[in-house]
Amino acid sequence: MSENLPEGQSASNPVPPPPPAAPAAPAEPAYGAAPAQSKGLAIAALVLGIVSLVFCWIPAIGIIAGVVGLILGIIALRKRQSKGMSLTGIITGALGIVASIIILIVSIMIIGAAMNQLQNDPSLQDQLQQLEDAQ
Repeated sequence: MSENLPEGQSASNPVPPPPPAAPAAPAEPAYGAAPAQSKGLAIAALVLGIVSLVFCWIPAIGIIAGVVGLILGIIALRKRQSKGMSLTGIITGALGIVASIIILIVSIMIIGAAMNQLQNDPSLQDQLQQLEDAQ
């Protein structure tokens, strides 16, 4: 067994193994590689487009979020940010605007029809008069 040991060392005093090598540093990007682009505008367009669709039943929120999402999506496309998120933000924003406008028009028509019915129905007029007299 002492045959495997270097000269001058006994079996009772073994040499500790060398420490592990440090990990290699990460490689530098290749020359001319473009830095990673941010996706902030595309993400904001996507989120606002989804918000405009979810809240289209509240026309003010649906229209405002849709318009802002649409604008941010167009800007994100021009700045060459994530094309998928930008287009999805534009599409959902436009759909949210259209849905909000349709809901607004239908709501105005329903309220107008209800007001017209109240003004032209004599039995409802009599009931309202009785309620006023009772107070």
